Amino acid sequence: MNKVERIITAMQCGIPDKVPYMYNTVMKNVQEGIVQHEITEPTYTGMNSTGWLGSYTEEPSVTPVLTCLPEVAEILDLDAINIQVLPPLFVNYSIVDGEACVSTGLIDSEQTLKKCKAVMPDPDDDKLFRKIESMICRYKGEFALGARIRLGASPTLLSIGMQNFAYLIADEDEALPGTIEMYTDWSSRVNKNLSELDFDFFWSFDDIAYTQSMMFSPEVFREYFKDPMKKAISTISKPLIYHSDGNYSPILDDLIDIGVNAIHPIEKKSMDSRWLKENYGKKLAMVGNVDIDYILYNATLEEVDEEVRKCIELFGPGGGYIICDSNSIPSFCNPGNVLEMSKAVKKYREIY
Repeated sequence: MNKVERIITAMQCGIPDKVPYMYNTVMKNVQEGIVQHEITEPTYTGMNSTGWLGSYTEEPSVTPVLTCLPEVAEILDLDAINIQVLPPLFVNYSIVDGEACVSTGLIDSEQTLKKCKAVMPDPDDDKLFRKIESMICRYKGEFALGARIRLGASPTLLSIGMQNFAYLIADEDEALPGTIEMYTDWSSRVNKNLSELDFDFFWSFDDIAYTQSMMFSPEVFREYFKDPMKKAISTISKPLIYHSDGNYSPILDDLIDIGVNAIHPIEKKSMDSRWLKENYGKKLAMVGNVDIDYILYNATLEEVDEEVRKCIELFGPGGGYIICDSNSIPSFCNPGNVLEMSKAVKKYREIY
């Protein structure tokens, strides 16, 4: 199998020739630690990790960015890389240690929502998609290529803010479904255009959960988000990975209903890995499970090796598994540990 076939087979819960290996994002400083030189090409940083941030008084933009350079992916022997294409967020934010951090959402009424709608970027912008197509031609090579997108849940929650979100639900304010509609309609059109390019899969980043529970009840998800997100997915013609931090196990069946093929990142402290494999291993492909908070941060190389072995032994049998991080590769991860993970993957991935 080539890299594309390997990734797609696993995402469809099939058995590839060996366990596929990829990351969703690798922070620039970690990439530089791996390649041992300064990176000048545009890639994933703390300033572009969530896309454009700002007010409806400004002109939002969409800037595609490569989340891991091919040079890095080749050293690590990854099977896939991603291009990020995210909608703007209408938020207040600050910059802390070189990273943009959202503080509060700005959409608190239908009046504010109307102003945001008026400045949303054109989801059919030919100039944008020509730029993305040029990036695909330049960077894809033999890698499977993913489109790193959002469906609409995270942009809604961030642009409204959790406190306003609660108020809008209590008041039955139309600003909430209106904001969801704004983002999911935009994503639907963008996803259709991206599907016409040479992407092999999509990877949606829509956090809806905390470590131990969802940010809101499953009933709220079903009432407000499920159908609009299904619409956003309906224009995607490639396999889809759904990412949310935390424990969103109560809505796994809903995610299957709306067209999700795989889930990421399977944080050990949030969802029971063995339970997921036993109950959903034939319904959803599993992507992730390698701990970043300790294993890829400051664990010994022996511990990194053992973590990789255990993940592959648990999730690998029967197929439908892609080994990956348990969130992303943020700036605090140790490049040496990431390199050791790649060595361990090579050591243990030949299980089929």
